[in-house]
Amino acid sequence: MQHKTDYVLNYKKNIRSESTLMLILLNYHLPCFTPQLWGQVSLRMCTDGGANRLYDELPLLFPSDDPADIRHKYKPDVIRGDLDSIRPNVKECYSKMGTTIIDQTNDQETTDLHKCVIYIRDFTPDLDKTHLKILVVGALGGRFDHEAANIDVLHTFANVLHIVLLSEESSLTLLAPGYLHKIHINRSFEGPHCGLIPLGAPSTSTTTTGLHWNLSDTPMAFGSLISTCNILESDIVTVQSDAYLLWTTEIRFEP
Repeated sequence: MQHKTDYVLNYKKNIRSESTLMLILLNYHLPCFTPQLWGQVSLRMCTDGGANRLYDELPLLFPSDDPADIRHKYKPDVIRGDLDSIRPNVKECYSKMGTTIIDQTNDQETTDLHKCVIYIRDFTPDLDKTHLKILVVGALGGRFDHEAANIDVLHTFANVLHIVLLSEESSLTLLAPGYLHKIHINRSFEGPHCGLIPLGAPSTSTTTTGLHWNLSDTPMAFGSLISTCNILESDIVTVQSDAYLLWTTEIRFEP
């Protein structure tokens, strides 16, 4: 059994030095902790609709500051997508600031999140991908078909990249089978609730430590048992399964 360590982000301090972080903003309400993530990542990307969100919503988090100053301070490095959503004034603003804008109109078979993840994969050809974590904000909430598409991206890249979907209420990532996952929990903002949900196929055997209701070679499937409303009881949780599992934790963030 291989070991895989999944380091959990810390919004108020630096991420563990083992991780290289990159950020993607989607077209949904941005969490209030988005500015805290900005300085911790090495690349900041927006889908075209996410660029509108950044332009409109980030200044609202700093009501005492000039919106133009906030937009300049929190400008994306790259905007990538089919550009059907970005407003002309937003595109012009970020273009003048030096943001790279990539038109993917010719690709209508993948979502804008998928396009951004592909860019990051190819942007870092020499980086050991076990040290890379992609944080995606605005990924949860809103239309369920959009959420499902985002989860599909988790599944597509599960064995290649570590991607975490984030909202103000929860985080979501996908644990691949065949590993003993060691997950570091920051209980100052994570929990107490958490969950493990099989994706794509039932699990015939899942074992955990660090939870109030641990699993021991337990089968999980829709229509029988899935582990929802579980409780974090340790700073380290381990998960081992023969199936893909969605791992989610509750987030309680206080600015």
